[in-house]
Order: sequence, then C-alpha cells, then structure tokens
Amino acid sequence: MANGLKHFNQDEIIIDKNQAQRVLKFFFGNNVPAPSDLTNEDVAFAQGLLLEAIDKSYAMSYVQAIFDCFYMKIPDDISGLVKEFAKKAARIWFDHAAGKDFSKPKIYVSVRNLIANNFSTVWQIRMQGGDLTY
Repeated sequence: MANGLKHFNQDEIIIDKNQAQRVLKFFFGNNVPAPSDLTNEDVAFAQGLLLEAIDKSYAMSYVQAIFDCFYMKIPDDISGLVKEFAKKAARIWFDHAAGKDFSKPKIYVSVRNLIANNFSTVWQIRMQGGDLTY
C-alpha cells in the first residue's frame, strides 16, 4: 500500500451502491450509511478497498500453508461480490492475482485488518461529515 489505493473515475466503477455498502461494512463494521446516502466517491473508495484486499491477499498467497490460521473464509454476504468483482477487474487493475485465481478469490484476515486500520481514520472523517481524502 505504499502507493495508496487506486482512485477510480466514474466510468471505471463496476460495483453499485449496495455492493459498496457491503464492502465498507466488511472493513469498518456498521459505521456505514445506507446505500442511498453513499456518494460516487464513497463507491470508488469501496472499490479501491476491495481491489487492494484481493490483490494484496494474492501477493501473500505464497505463504498460505504457513499462515492458514490467518485465512478467513469470506462471509457469505460478500463472497459473491468478491468473486464477481475479481472476474470483472481481472485484466485491468490487479498486480498480483491472475485469471485462474478468480474462481475462488481470497481475502486474508491480516490483509483485511491492515487495510481497515490504514483507512479507518479516512472513513471516520468521512462519517463525521468531512471530505473523503485518501
């Protein structure tokens, strides 16, 4: 995450507001507004978080056998979204994951926690009415 999250233009967004809400809840718990209250910037931010989580999990996958205890099964309420997003974004944005990896995309707990920790202040400021700056 040295370069930060990818920023998306409006025409690059492939998730909707409902999916964005689910992604934001995945990282930040229930401190997320209703889908109708999410801005286009919120959706782009959620998509960036999802992309980062999947890609960084694949970057870690070479040590999977050692870190099995850190692996988290993706909750059912977001697993279909992760799979669909990974397939749509496959050749466009991923640095580490490859086409064969998208049939069962993974997000490691350690990656999820790192991303949530790194961007929790950004999200807290947004929830307090500030600008979404990342």
